[in-house]
Amino acid sequence: MLRTHRDCTTAKTLYEDFLLHSLPDLDDYVESIAMSWRKHWPCHGRLDELRGRLGGALMTFLEDDVRTPGKRPVFKTPSVRGIDRIEHYLPQADVVIVLRQGPATIESGMRSFGWDFESACRRWARAVNTVLAAAERRKEKGLRPFTLVRYEDLAGDSATVLEHVALQVGLDRSGFDRGRLKAFPVYGSSQQENVNWQPATKEADFNPLDRAAHWPAHAIRRFDHLSHGLSARLGYDLPSDRSGARFSAARQRLHDARGRLPWRLRRLLRYRL
Repeated sequence: MLRTHRDCTTAKTLYEDFLLHSLPDLDDYVESIAMSWRKHWPCHGRLDELRGRLGGALMTFLEDDVRTPGKRPVFKTPSVRGIDRIEHYLPQADVVIVLRQGPATIESGMRSFGWDFESACRRWARAVNTVLAAAERRKEKGLRPFTLVRYEDLAGDSATVLEHVALQVGLDRSGFDRGRLKAFPVYGSSQQENVNWQPATKEADFNPLDRAAHWPAHAIRRFDHLSHGLSARLGYDLPSDRSGARFSAARQRLHDARGRLPWRLRRLLRYRL
């Protein structure tokens, strides 16, 4: 949606660039070079400079792919891996992170990509922890903060949310066309019968906020257990029934023990909604 701002442009060929996702691999490359240098060589003090120059090359690569040179480029990646290293490689970048309620994210992934329920719960929790830890480190170092946006807020009032984002990243908040935002198409929705990445008009029944509305209480409790209660830290209230809390705790321990079983038994006992 940021690309609809009059001062922004997008990539011609890099639809999801994954450059942040691979920054840990680039960091391993830098460290492997340093291991080959003699310990007393003064070049060890230039590792951050090397990271910065490599990051500059990445930025040049991105900027060479923009549709409209001279405008603010907007790039995206569906992963938060590597976000804790962005200050070393792309310190000039403004980072906007879209967070979505865990059950809705997982339900969409199960519908579209066949995600395993328990693995997806853990991945969601790891991603949230990565974001929160990186954001806290930036705050401690006095660096420019990440801009965190809740998907639900964006879906409910995209114009207001984007105007706030514009202020955070130094864009003119009046640069959005509200009519264009209202008609913004859907991409890759799990509500589609055959998921694809072609723009589609929003149908009257399109509602991305109720993806996991059908989840039973035991699934919500299992998700909350596997994600260590992180939903509350993001301001999400999960529907839950506390009447069976003691039984639920025993059930969680039973399912946790499943991970220590042989893989054939783990497959047989796979958690199902």
